Amino acid sequence: MTHTPPETDPLEAHFRALREDVPTPDDALMARILADADAVQADRDAMTAPALPQAAKPDTLITQIIKTIGGWPGLAGLATAGIAGVWIGVSAPATLMQTSELLLLGAGDDAIVDMDPGYAFVGLEGGL
Repeated sequence: MTHTPPETDPLEAHFRALREDVPTPDDALMARILADADAVQADRDAMTAPALPQAAKPDTLITQIIKTIGGWPGLAGLATAGIAGVWIGVSAPATLMQTSELLLLGAGDDAIVDMDPGYAFVGLEGGL
């Protein structure tokens, strides 16, 4: 691309004339613009006016406990878990009772098996 000096560029004379002839708005237009800006600013100030601060009340013991648990969602989860625990403890299904007895008391002797050298299962009750 070649560089053309600004003095020989045919469009440069037009651009120079446009730069020199800068239009200025009249006083009526500027007054309308400023009045509109003042109205918008007044509306915005009215919408974002800060509310008067409320006097902070000290937290009670119950409020502190609820905040420590995690607020109302934490309290709801804790209450649900507690109710479910009471319900399962009072009316436990039979399979839950059998499983808990097996886990807590251990398996009886009839469930123990040994492997002999021939890889045949031998129960303790029946012998060989």
